[in-house]
Amino acid sequence: MTMTETGSPSGGIGIDVGGSKIAGVVIEPSGSVVARKWMPTPKEGGRAVVEACISVASGLLEVARAGGIAVGPVVIGMPGTVDSVRGIVRDAPVLKIVNYEVVAEVQSAVGHPTTVIHDVKAAAFGELIAGAGIGQADVAYLNIGTGVSMSFVFDWQVYRGVRGLAGEIGHVRAVADGIQCNCGRYGCLETVASGPAIARAAGITVGGVEAVAAAAAKGDARAINAIHDAAGHLGRVLADYMTVLDLQLLMVGGGVSEVGPLLLDRLQEVFDEQLADVEATVRVVPAALGGESGVLGAAHRSQLLRDDRRRTRW
Repeated sequence: MTMTETGSPSGGIGIDVGGSKIAGVVIEPSGSVVARKWMPTPKEGGRAVVEACISVASGLLEVARAGGIAVGPVVIGMPGTVDSVRGIVRDAPVLKIVNYEVVAEVQSAVGHPTTVIHDVKAAAFGELIAGAGIGQADVAYLNIGTGVSMSFVFDWQVYRGVRGLAGEIGHVRAVADGIQCNCGRYGCLETVASGPAIARAAGITVGGVEAVAAAAAKGDARAINAIHDAAGHLGRVLADYMTVLDLQLLMVGGGVSEVGPLLLDRLQEVFDEQLADVEATVRVVPAALGGESGVLGAAHRSQLLRDDRRRTRW
């Protein structure tokens, strides 16, 4: 059996690139993970990050070949502005990458088809296939961390948009006279509902949103209000989008989502309030795969691309 035989069952290889680590998996045709590989994300960023991706991809391909697992293209999920059509990461500040032809370099080095996708889109697909979205075809995935971003899934396809920027909800205005966002605009959702925004509102300077959650669990009123206010802004901004797009399931992931019920229950309440006059509200559920959403989504995308190479939109 060779890895290019189209009649053999498909597995997949997925890589998730984060600010602290690069994680990769091989899945077999059943979807089970058969191998993992990871390494710290190089602090110097740029080319060193891409070289680390090559190392991880090479190791995973060796495992797949040794096990006779035919896999689709190596799918790499990365943060920032990702042009998946051209295989270029336009801007990923956390990785210190600007206008880098990631696909061309990785593909040449490993000798295997490669593609790059936005990490939030990969996470959405992972939750759809193996997590909180199982059994659904049309859902939304909200990622709340250092920033705020979404991914929309329609008929099993993650919507990309013309420039690959669909889902950048964090830069929709949430507060009319709000503070300036790092994008240059004022009052963006990211300025009131991201992890740093919640910590700032809670008056906590060390420990980030985890410290806010700990303070809230002890009854700290300012921390509780900061979390509730963030959920309120999210619910008010997202309610109309969910209604217009006729979506009724919102999966929530990212570091801030780990605050748990204090955030998610309040978000559900706001949706119920905002959508009281429509036929059905939006159901809010936590992402089921945690930090695995992105890497598993990338691997399942790899598997799908081998099964049906026409589906290359995102």
